[in-house]
Formats: sequence, structure tokens, C-alpha cells
Amino acid sequence: MKNRPLVMICLVFLMIRYVIFWVGAKEELPPEVLRMDGETVRVTGQIYKREQREKGPTWYLRSEDRGYIVYSSTWSGYKIGNTITVTGTFQLFERPSNPGAFDSRSYYLNQKICGRILPESIEVNDTTIQYGKEWLARLREQWKDELLNRMGDEGAVLSGILLGDKSGLEPETKELYQKNGIAHLLAVSGLHVSFIGLMLYRLMRKAGAPFLAGALVGTLILFPYAVMTGFSVSAKRAVLMYLIRMGAEVSGRVYDLLTSLAVSAAILLGAHPRSVYDVGFLLSFGAIFAIWAGETLWIHLTGKEKKGFHGKFLAAIWPGICIQLLTFPVLLTSYFEFPLYSVLINLWVIPLMSVVMGAGLLGSLCCLILPPFATVFLWISKLVLCFYEWNCQIMLQLPAARVITGEPGWVRICCYLAFLILAYALCWKRKRKLGTGFLLVGLCCLLGPWNQHRGELEITMVDVGQGDGIFFRMPGGWTCLVDGGSTSEQDLARYTLEPFLKSRGVGTLDYVFISHGDADHISGVQEMIERGRLGVPIKTLLLPEKRLWDEGLNGLARTARKNGVRVQCIKPGMAVRDEKGAVVSCLGPSEAYQGEPGNEASMILKLEYQRFSMLFTGDLEGAGEQDFLSGAYANGIYTVLKTAHHGSDGATTDQFLEQNHADVALISAGKDNPYGHPGEKLINRLKKADMKIFCTKDTGAVTIRSDGKQMWIERFSGAGGNETG
Repeated sequence: MKNRPLVMICLVFLMIRYVIFWVGAKEELPPEVLRMDGETVRVTGQIYKREQREKGPTWYLRSEDRGYIVYSSTWSGYKIGNTITVTGTFQLFERPSNPGAFDSRSYYLNQKICGRILPESIEVNDTTIQYGKEWLARLREQWKDELLNRMGDEGAVLSGILLGDKSGLEPETKELYQKNGIAHLLAVSGLHVSFIGLMLYRLMRKAGAPFLAGALVGTLILFPYAVMTGFSVSAKRAVLMYLIRMGAEVSGRVYDLLTSLAVSAAILLGAHPRSVYDVGFLLSFGAIFAIWAGETLWIHLTGKEKKGFHGKFLAAIWPGICIQLLTFPVLLTSYFEFPLYSVLINLWVIPLMSVVMGAGLLGSLCCLILPPFATVFLWISKLVLCFYEWNCQIMLQLPAARVITGEPGWVRICCYLAFLILAYALCWKRKRKLGTGFLLVGLCCLLGPWNQHRGELEITMVDVGQGDGIFFRMPGGWTCLVDGGSTSEQDLARYTLEPFLKSRGVGTLDYVFISHGDADHISGVQEMIERGRLGVPIKTLLLPEKRLWDEGLNGLARTARKNGVRVQCIKPGMAVRDEKGAVVSCLGPSEAYQGEPGNEASMILKLEYQRFSMLFTGDLEGAGEQDFLSGAYANGIYTVLKTAHHGSDGATTDQFLEQNHADVALISAGKDNPYGHPGEKLINRLKKADMKIFCTKDTGAVTIRSDGKQMWIERFSGAGGNETG
């Protein structure tokens, strides 16, 4: 570093900047903004960005130092630069209510956006237009429409690659790229921006233009392109590094990658310190730093020559390995899994990106001046993109294509980085075997199943909105789910159940118990079965006796068999036991029950582990409750009761509570649900029975751990803190 004084200056500056930032940091929004949630507001501001999203037309509004997103169901002719007054309902972005869930509030707070407004009326106060940004926005929209019309589904992918507009992209395609470790292709990243800038510069130089002219032409096209595509943090990094590189070229100085990276980081983080929480920032800067460190080590150990096939092959995959190793913690914290073959697939995917982008740009240009040739170039892009998708499908069929690790946590991340630095230092001193050993220890720290609490019983009532979904991991390691559905949450498996399970390191569910066939208990499970390899597979589906099946259970069973999931029925007296002594027993409905399928016929389960026990009641009520209370398992003492029917006043009666005592009551109910769950009468009954009450609408997910003797309860959100019993 002694030969790079500017790097040291930037590091010192960033340290001082962050001391100042953290001393005065306010993680949450101001109280006056928090109080606005759900209220009708009137906001005047200037439109600084617009885009077409899946939800419809979207405008970004800046009012003083606060940003707002304004959604609308119909497109209107508002222009970038217009000053408008919006009257409508203000909504805060949601905080996650489950482990593994996406924190949309923090994501938008990093962009200085405090919430969204659902407009009732919009008035235009000033028709001033920022013509440059408006022209770029129109160009982006027209460019995207042209690609979609000419290329179909692949046009949506190319639009994401070239324009950063993924609104037309199928969710399955996005997920397919992510599961294979090539999701970075679908965003306008520093790679794209650098490719275009350097391509223009080199073309100008080959045409005989002087250094300054080449640099100016590249900059004059590169900067508007980056703005048009959203000007992400990685694009900003690429533009800054491009300008520094051009400055070195024009002035005849040597370009130093590390110095350029440090200066870019100092500029971006100096202006907006919260960018350090941006995953795009961490991945972009981490990847470039990894390339520099890897190349420096390679030259130090082997020189610049790459002899023979083995040397050339290793040199080709070396940058990808370095990037993967350094960005591992970021990827695992975001996705809780990594694609085992991502380094391999990127070997041919990244080089082919120059073909996709080059042909896509030429084809787009030909749409304006030589339409017949546009079809040829765009067909080349389409062919490569089809190859990408086919390749992704094949890779997912390979053994261990996805390795689910769970959320690593800061302690494991710090240990991994410490071992990674130590391994690098040892390799630099040519102690490769010792360095490799420390690297393997670091990987074990990061990727090992340390978050699974072996020997303990772990139970989580997941916040699924208005529905039920309870996960438990038995002491012997078996993973189970009791119900999984919601009437208030869309795509429950993709956005709630699977992220939670992956954050817990669950790659496969051994058993899924279904209490009855209502949608608020099975919708997410059905989606998980249909998603198969893309999600969290299910081994065995356990349903009530066939005489209790309704249309929902029949449909679920058909879907399960069609997708290769084993379907079994369970009745009172049957149980699932693990090697550590935990038992899940079926207690009802009894053979005497003659009522209709549905809520009253809910399967009743008992989970036992030494002195701990929990009763699962589904939506049990009415005739089903009376059947249980008059049967062989009518009286019991439990540690935890899963309260029936989301806390309905008509369920979990006084008689039920008199015959079945519990210390803790869990209630699964959605915020602002139309049924008023949990009911006031039910809450009074539980309090009268001297039970501690936890409801997902107030606390988010509730996690219980027990060693069979003691119990620990953790609330994910809400009033905060952990309670121990």
C-alpha cells in the first residue's frame, strides 16, 4: 500500500465518514413519517423517474429530502420534471415479519424513499420538463417495446440485460437465472457499462481518433446510457472507474485498478453512506476487488505466462473462483444458498455475454436504419439466450445443483473472512497447502450446518398472513411443516415459506402434515409441490383419512402424486418418531366423527419431546371439538397450544381449555384481517386460563426452542425481546 498513497487517503476518509455517520445515524424513519402510515396525505414534489412495473405505471416523486413512489392503475402523461400534488393513502414499506424475508423498507430507505402513495387525485402544478431525462425514459420504453415485439420472451430477458427493465420478465426466468448463479446478467451492472464504454473507446482509437476524442465520445454515450438504465450503484461504480481510466489514458499515466476502486468507493459512500448496506454495492465492489487480488496473487506465484492447457484453463476459471470466495457471505446472506456449478456455468456464459450485448445493440440500432438486418442480429442474441435457459435447466438436474446453507450470521462471516485473509497471506508466502487448509476451515465455518441446533426441538409459527404454517425441526434432524396456506398472501411459497426454510438451512421437508383442505392451510404447500426443484422439495405429504377429504385435499393429493411426492394418510393412534425420542402423534378426528369435512374435521396433532409437548388444532371447532373432548385424548396438559381457527371466538371454548391446559397459546392471524381474528372473547378466555399469548399479527414469526426440559420463546418483531420459560 505504500506505493498507493491515494488508497490510504480514501480508507482514512471512509473511516472518518462512517464514524460521523454511525454517531448520527437514524435507522428508522422520522416519527412524523411513521405516523403517516395508512393515513390520507397530500404531497407536492417533482417527478424524477418513471417506469412501468408489474403493478402498473410508477412515478418516483422527490419532495424536499424525501422520496415517494406513486402507483397508478392507468398510464397518464406526467413527464419527468413535472411538479405534482398527490392526494392519497400513504403506506410504509413492510418490515420483514419472518426470518429470511426481504426487508423492503431498508431497501427503499437506502434510496431515500420513505414510502408509497396510492393516489386518489393528482394535480399538475408545474409543467416544467427535464428534457434529457424524459427523452431517455421514452427511448427506454420504445426500445423495450421493440425488443418484445421482435423477440418475444427472450426480448424481455434482453431488455433486462441492456436496459435494466425486468418488468416484462417472467418470474420463473428470473428465478432460473438466480438458482444457477447468473442473475447478475439480468441487471445493468458495471460489467455492461464497462463493456459499452471500453468498446466505444477502442473503436474510436482504431479509427485513428486521439486519446481525448475517444474518451469524450465514450463518456458522452456511456453516461446517458447509465442514467437511462437506472444508474444503479454498480453502474455508478463503473462510470467512475471508466472516467478515472480515461483520465489515465489521456494523461499518459499508468491506470491502477485498486486506486480507481478506492476512489470510486470514497466518492459513492461519501455522498451516500447507506450504500454500504446495498447488496449491489457489496457485490460490485467485492467482485472487482477479488479480481484485483486474485490477479495480483496469480502473477506473484506464476508470472503472467499461462502455459499449457492446464494453465490456461486454471487462468480462465481463477477470476470466477476469486469472486465467488470473496462474495460468498453476501450471496448467502441474501439467498441462503449457492449454486454449486456457478463457476463452471459462468465460464461460457460470461464470454457469450459479449455476443448477446453486441448483437443486441447492433440489432437495436438496425431497427432504426436497416430493419431487415435487425432480425438477423436479434436472432443471434435470442439463440444465445435460449442456450442460457436450456443450460440452466440442465444444470438444475445435476446432483447437488443447489446447496442450501441457511443464514450464516455475523460471527460465521467474520470467522470466514479472517481465515480467507490468512489463507491469502500464506499463499502469498508460497505456503499453498497451509493456505488451502485455512481456506477449507473458513468454508466449513461459513457453510457448515451450525444454525440447526442439533439435539433441540425447534418450532416456528411462520407469519403467513391470514392462514396457518408451522415449521418444526425434530431433535434428530427431521424437518416438518404443519399446514402452509394463506388467503391474504400471494405466492406464499416463493416469498414467505421457502425463504424462511432456506434461512434455517432446510433444503428438503421430510413431512408435511395437512389439517384440512381450506386454501388458508394448503395454498403455499400446493405451490411448493408444483415448484419442485426450484424451491424446497417435499418428501412425504401426510393427510387425514380419505373419508375426511374435500375438494381441496383431493386436488392437493393429485398434485403431489403428479410431482412425485409420496402421499400417506394418518389417523388417531399413528405417529412419526425420530431417533432422539421426539414423537408426533395423531389424536383426531376419531373414527366416531360423522361430520362434514372442513374446519370441524381438522386433524389434531400432538408433538412431544421429553417434558415438552404441543397441541396442534388446525381450525377445530363445533362438532369436531366436541368429538375430540368426548374421545380417548380429551384431557391433556401441554406446554404450548396452537389456538384453533386463527383465534376465532367460536373455537377453543371454555370446556376445551378446562380439559386441555397449556402455558402458552400461539395464534396465527393476518394484520387487518376482515374476520377480526383473534376475537376479544377468545383472548379473554386464554387470559382467564393464565396463558401467555403470542399472535403473528403483532409479533411476526414466533420461534420456540426446547431441550426437552426448558423452553425459549423468541418473537421476530413487534414488542421485541426474547421471553424464556
